[in-house]
Amino acid sequence: PVSLLSMRLNALGGLLGLLAVSLLLLLSRPQGWKGLRHWCLVLTPLAFGLLLVHGQWIDEWSGHVVANREAALLLALRLWLRVAIVLAGAMLWLSTAPPEQLTRALLASRLPPGVAYLLASPVLLVEQLKARLAAIAEAQATRGVDMHAPWFKRWRNVLTLSLPLVIWTLSDVNERAAALDARAFRSRSRRTTLNAPPLASWERPLRALALLGALLIGASFLWR
Repeated sequence: PVSLLSMRLNALGGLLGLLAVSLLLLLSRPQGWKGLRHWCLVLTPLAFGLLLVHGQWIDEWSGHVVANREAALLLALRLWLRVAIVLAGAMLWLSTAPPEQLTRALLASRLPPGVAYLLASPVLLVEQLKARLAAIAEAQATRGVDMHAPWFKRWRNVLTLSLPLVIWTLSDVNERAAALDARAFRSRSRRTTLNAPPLASWERPLRALALLGALLIGASFLWR
């Protein structure tokens, strides 16, 4: 509902207020300052990109006549605020649901097993990709690549790190499919989970309220 509300609001004051509330809630979480730093690392270059494109600076530098730049900058600001709110809300949600708990909840939910595994598979791959990236970086370091050099000196080594990681990940597809077949995955519509995360008493009403809010805000787009 917060993401939909950010798309529905047009007033800058409402968008700024919604962003401020989202960031304050994010800061109240454990490691909130770390999450805010990551948020800034994503949103700062996006702000410069939107300023160059929607602010029509590139058009002016190429010799074109720029008209009504103020309206274009307001449009860019609204777009940036909406992206910022969606990202802050997503980070806040993920801070309340650790990857392990989120994976167990997906596999224990009423979703079809295939859909649950499709949603949980990126979370399952995170730690594995981190371990493989560390192994590839160690192998590159033994070949003389300085992994602790500044980023402007290491940009040429990005391909040597990413290409083995992509090939290594794609080679696991057949192994994962064989493992799922060996466990008779999707043979039943419901799976039994031994360690399903407990559901607090306040979570079910909150989930219903969020669903109702999302439906109401989504229906408001059809209102004339």
